[in-house]
Amino acid sequence: MRTLFNVCLFAILSSTLAGAPVLASPANPASVPLGVVLQAEYAQVGADATAGGATVYNGDRLQTLGGGTLRAQLGGPQMYLRENTMAQVQGLPNGFSAELATGTVVVSSSQGQTFELLADGATIRPAGAQATVAQITRVSATEVLLTSTSGALQITLDEEVKTIEAGSSYRMEVETDESSPGQLPQGAVHTGHSNRFPKFFIIGGIATATGVLTWRALMSPCGL
Repeated sequence: MRTLFNVCLFAILSSTLAGAPVLASPANPASVPLGVVLQAEYAQVGADATAGGATVYNGDRLQTLGGGTLRAQLGGPQMYLRENTMAQVQGLPNGFSAELATGTVVVSSSQGQTFELLADGATIRPAGAQATVAQITRVSATEVLLTSTSGALQITLDEEVKTIEAGSSYRMEVETDESSPGQLPQGAVHTGHSNRFPKFFIIGGIATATGVLTWRALMSPCGL
């Protein structure tokens, strides 16, 4: 009788354990955590209102409304969204990538970390491994404002590369051969596709007091 009981018990346990991995694995596993919201006001992660301590996942959309702000640590680097700003974030091995749809962000990375900001087809990243703090504003589909407070920035658009030194601000305008007929750069040839050409105009020196205060807030562990 005891032998029969043990056989039945073994069969039940075997069946339960065999089914456990299937039950433990959701049909749609959650995205990988990318970072955490440090502070937020009138802000959203995805479609949900968010507050400090909320988890940011790979592929999330971060958004601030009128009067809102959001500061998040994404891996090691941090990103601060000013009001009426929206960006979608992805993870990098030692930082993050964000596509800026609207508004203004301030980004900071310590030495050895990195970030990528995508705006109007351009990729903006630290020019080296040094600590970097920058502010990027997407004005329109053809205009971006760039300020490097600390560390040089590298801007890449198609095959064009521009370095912005620390303590300078530029306005980048993106033109196409369609918008400027007859004004192609020397050696350029029409290929039937629209080619983009960035133009940079210096607009000032080091960031304004507001920008500097934001930089200090980003770099301080206490946010002060």
